[in-house]
Amino acid sequence: MGISLHKSVSISMPHQWLEGNLPVSAKCAACERTCGSVLRLQDWRCLWCKAMVHSSCKEIYQRRCPLGLCRVTILPPTAISNLDSDDFWRATKPPGTSPLLVFVNAKSGDNQGVKMLRKFKQILNPAQVFDLTSSGPKIGLRLFQNFESFRVLVCGGDGSIGWVLNEIDKLGLHKMCQVGVLPLGTGNDLARVLGWGSAFDDDTELSPVLDKLEHAQIKMLDRSFIGYEEKLSVWEITER
Repeated sequence: MGISLHKSVSISMPHQWLEGNLPVSAKCAACERTCGSVLRLQDWRCLWCKAMVHSSCKEIYQRRCPLGLCRVTILPPTAISNLDSDDFWRATKPPGTSPLLVFVNAKSGDNQGVKMLRKFKQILNPAQVFDLTSSGPKIGLRLFQNFESFRVLVCGGDGSIGWVLNEIDKLGLHKMCQVGVLPLGTGNDLARVLGWGSAFDDDTELSPVLDKLEHAQIKMLDRSFIGYEEKLSVWEITER
């Protein structure tokens, strides 16, 4: 059975505009003419939906930000609230979305982990992307723990996956989340079994990876311990 994600996302938030630094081939989303300049900071780009507009067109362009191609996967900044009683940030799940919780082992893959971490923070909300070597998995899982269900992507080797799964066990979240694996470095037996391949090293292909996640198959993974057995939902990629 595939993941069922609604494409009709009901989120109301304004654009967050950044001035200048537009690509050479930039076109205004309002008038479709060339915009930006290599000589000075000119015109605007939205940090979320990536729309680019002239300064003169910004006021007439639609005010509501659609969050771009990854709108189903992004955790909007409006969904994150203040610290709870245990000093953890809380998040709410906007209707029609399935925000992705991303864990990256920055030390995996001969600096590939660092590149993946940086790229994921550009594509998604940096608040939903965590460096395992810096903060571990607990903070991220606590952010999503009030969701009825949520998706997790672990970028690293088998050790990183085991680390996240153990924390999921401790927090009692294994029935709420579906776990995907993006193999970095070596020792990626689980990733190979699930069809993700032995290694991933192209950070420019992360957007297609996020699209694959939305259409991946869900499989139940048996995890047996001494006197303890459970099933965990994982994603299986059937085509590469």
